[in-house]
Amino acid sequence: MRAFRHCSLAGGDAAATASELAALLGGAPIEYDSETGDYVCRDTVPQRILRPERLEHIIAGTASRARTIGSEYHLDHVPLADGDRVVDVGANIGDFGLTLVHRQVAVDLTCFEPSPAEFATLERNLASFSTLAGARAQRVALWSERTDGLKFYVKSGSADSSLVPISGADEEITVPTDTLDNLLDDAPYKLLKLEAEGAEPEILEGARRVIGQFAFVAADVGFERGVRQESTLPQVANFLYSHGFEIVANGRRRHVILFRNTEVSP
Repeated sequence: MRAFRHCSLAGGDAAATASELAALLGGAPIEYDSETGDYVCRDTVPQRILRPERLEHIIAGTASRARTIGSEYHLDHVPLADGDRVVDVGANIGDFGLTLVHRQVAVDLTCFEPSPAEFATLERNLASFSTLAGARAQRVALWSERTDGLKFYVKSGSADSSLVPISGADEEITVPTDTLDNLLDDAPYKLLKLEAEGAEPEILEGARRVIGQFAFVAADVGFERGVRQESTLPQVANFLYSHGFEIVANGRRRHVILFRNTEVSP
């Protein structure tokens, strides 16, 4: 199935091929929305995909995709309840929100995504997540400080866009940056999902005030930082340890670690 990402098909041809594969796997039909450029999986919960290279993720249906994301982020260890506040950093097109919808929990979801194209698809996906208590998105890159603009390296096909210089970027754009401390209310939060393609340490530096209000942090610390493809595990773990967190679960297939705040009741 991974070969699909190397396929040269696009538009209606890519959607038709994906639909044929989906039928074999018991998935739902996939259509191409020529008006928005999205690929739409017409499942029980519809999901839009922006890039044809990413179609492999929904060929088996949105429920399968939701189970995969939920497992990777260790959500079985997070006692989510209706009304809980969840923050999705690096939301891309909204896969994490889709996972919450499939878990049938009406959380209040705040998403951050700096890439313009991904953000547009994210907003369309969030608009269909009617079972959430609330869902909103901000097109801003989170960082250690607020700036009028930093260089953002866009690599959408593999979802590896980052503020940290990388190899093989499709383009470079300028995006505004801000901090979680500036953007989040002074309130209790159940979960911070943190996936920033190597910029996790800087984002946490910009969350020194608010981090203690999170009961859990699920951080992708994979080998994605910069040209040297380094892991951010040391910086992320040391920061969270110093703020009262401990490790609850560690991924095998994907380098996602779940931290629990020992000073906050889950």
